Amino acid sequence: MRLPPRQSTAEADLMVPFQLAALKTIGEEDRYFSRVSLRMPSFGIALKPSPVDLPKVKVNKDGDSVGHPDASLEVSLDGWDGISLEYSIDWPLQLFVTPEVLSKYQRIFQYLLRLKRTQMELEKSWAFAMHQDHIDFAKLRNDSRKSSVPQHRRQRLRPMWHVREHMAFLIRNLQFYIQVDVIESQWNVLQSHIQNSQDFTELVGFHQEYLAALISQSFLDIGSVSRILDGIMKLCLQFCWKIENDESNRTTSELGHIAEVLLS
Repeated sequence: MRLPPRQSTAEADLMVPFQLAALKTIGEEDRYFSRVSLRMPSFGIALKPSPVDLPKVKVNKDGDSVGHPDASLEVSLDGWDGISLEYSIDWPLQLFVTPEVLSKYQRIFQYLLRLKRTQMELEKSWAFAMHQDHIDFAKLRNDSRKSSVPQHRRQRLRPMWHVREHMAFLIRNLQFYIQVDVIESQWNVLQSHIQNSQDFTELVGFHQEYLAALISQSFLDIGSVSRILDGIMKLCLQFCWKIENDESNRTTSELGHIAEVLLS
């Protein structure tokens, strides 16, 4: 998912991993799963060209991204961010699961997917570092001249791994907070309300309160906070792509810039 989705095959490419993920979480006995399908947006908008071409992004105190004039559009609308879930609804459930309700679920789903992608990239970057470290150690052990290149690379990148650790800590805890303290907690509240509801109108109201709580407690309705968190995730992705694609001094300087922005 580092490269933009291919317009002609995006939905088909996603179907197999989507079904495998569903089997691991809900099982084959879920009779409603067949009603869910993945959809990709139209590709008439600017999508991220490639990881290495990602423009520099800086988050100011107001939570706005600054830097490249087109950075906001190209980075925030990564092609994969447009993945959506489509649910086939039978009458009369359309009275309960309205287009407005589906759009709210869509927003939450895309936010969670972005969080998961960021977490996975940070984990991959750590695995890459460990693999590279083993290679350097083997080269050093077999090099009779005892080249200092591996040691220099390790010293140069060591501060960056501290930054990666801070990134992973933040993303991991944010993900846990949303999944456990927000979604699971509010789901239990909704179930309790459903059991005690007396009529359809009351049930609709409880469900609307549930969705509002999810969006509010996930900070999706607070523009400044949402932009800051989105900017942090972009910086995390940019950091991971840079560290795996180039070992040059220029890349080290760019990584230092990312770290400075993140920690400022």
